[in-house]
Amino acid sequence: MLSSSTSDSPSLSRLTPRLSGGYGNGNRSMSQASFGSSQYPGEDPEAFRIRSTYARLESEGVHGDGYLPGVERTRGGPNVGKRATMMEAQKGEAVGEKERGFLSSLDRYGFISESVRNRSESRLALIPTAPLLKIPKLPSTSPLAGQPRVDPPPPGPGGGDGPSPRQPPARGEAESESSKRKETERVEKWMRMMGVQRREGGNAVEWSWKDEGTTKVGIFCKDMRGRRLIPRVYKGIPDRWRMAAWWTLAEARSGEHHGKGKKKAEELCFDYRNSIDLPSSFDVQIDLDVPRTISGHTLFMTRYGAGQRSLFHVLHCFAMLCDTCGYCQGMGPIAATLLCYFDPERVYALMVRLHDVYGMHDIFGPGFPGLLEAFYVQERLMEWLMPDVYKSFQKNMISSSSWGTKWYITLFVNTIPFSQQLRIWDAMFLDGRDVMIMASVAILWSFRDLLAAPTANFESILSLLSSFFVAEDEDKFMRWIKRMIHQPGMKSRMDGWRAEWHTLVREGKDRDALL
Repeated sequence: MLSSSTSDSPSLSRLTPRLSGGYGNGNRSMSQASFGSSQYPGEDPEAFRIRSTYARLESEGVHGDGYLPGVERTRGGPNVGKRATMMEAQKGEAVGEKERGFLSSLDRYGFISESVRNRSESRLALIPTAPLLKIPKLPSTSPLAGQPRVDPPPPGPGGGDGPSPRQPPARGEAESESSKRKETERVEKWMRMMGVQRREGGNAVEWSWKDEGTTKVGIFCKDMRGRRLIPRVYKGIPDRWRMAAWWTLAEARSGEHHGKGKKKAEELCFDYRNSIDLPSSFDVQIDLDVPRTISGHTLFMTRYGAGQRSLFHVLHCFAMLCDTCGYCQGMGPIAATLLCYFDPERVYALMVRLHDVYGMHDIFGPGFPGLLEAFYVQERLMEWLMPDVYKSFQKNMISSSSWGTKWYITLFVNTIPFSQQLRIWDAMFLDGRDVMIMASVAILWSFRDLLAAPTANFESILSLLSSFFVAEDEDKFMRWIKRMIHQPGMKSRMDGWRAEWHTLVREGKDRDALL
């Protein structure tokens, strides 16, 4: 059950006392308070015990962190976790061999292969490629009309529209040589396209775009976005460049933003360090959600391990950012994905960018107004591109909230494979939240024959849309999204629908405007 509530925790401006030290340098800012009572009057004792437990274990560490499923450190007091850690350490187990064996079982992104294959989802659906090669048949007034038609290839093994969604192939197959060669080529192109702008202690902390063929950074040619950046982002940012690219794209977008997103990244990191020790009324719920957030990843599998501690700290600080949004469960999977690439301070900064610049404030706010807005734009696209699907949903009383909430509020985490999710995020950091809407429409478009079939009913439609989706061809899937979102007039049309929605809300007519 997704929840959103207003934070009653003190803001940074109201809590002037600061504890010394920080989490980044090994000095424990809560080392004294952790074993006593809270210095903040009125703080919930359970919330304080949780906060101090994370602080203490940040100092002591957890045995086997990152590769060995750890013993859960409960809230039984400061000595329980410490004693268990010392006893395990004294065993002197040769964990090197265990670690090597464990690491060999992981996929390239750090997920336990078996947990990926044996997902808890009751249904797996393969997104067919053939529909994505077709251009929607649109009215003559459509901004997409008049585009050349792409004929689908003849059906072959695994191709064409089937009568039901097919099961995806088994995971864990070795990458082909052509795939590795293609990724190497893309890495080289991104090396020529990005350069280090600033370093701290020898580490690159800021990047910038550069014109290929030069060594100068900070150059962003007028035609670079359309001629190079857009197609390369939608083809998939090489994983080793993803951290640099996401950060640079988010910072560039915040520079174009005329609101709160103007705050510099250094200031956001400073806010993170200053708010990490402040009390929050959301800590109890955050602690309950942390161990069940992408737990199949090696970074988050150990209870109170480094990944879970970082996730708790980021969510703890982010919950205090906005009194309107507070904390909701959808924030956890987003922060966890970012922690796979960034340190906690930068994850917090990117979460703030998503909140302020990419419109997630409206998604996370009470009543999820941004979610309803996205549903309205999505439904107008359905009515425009797939009127038969739209009518089928009307007939069977399928509301967008009954299946789309999970897609939007977590940005497709646990809806599609991690590799596919990353590619959608690549495009999102470039083109904003319209990408999420278009990705949803792409899934509906791929299964439109099933969704609009005369035999389709409430149960069959919701069963299909509750699936875990695996694209038969990720490249074709992303190409369809890019082609649709970058057609002339598409973005202005989507913005127009957003304006319509806000008018309906003001006039009190929004209840009847959605499926």
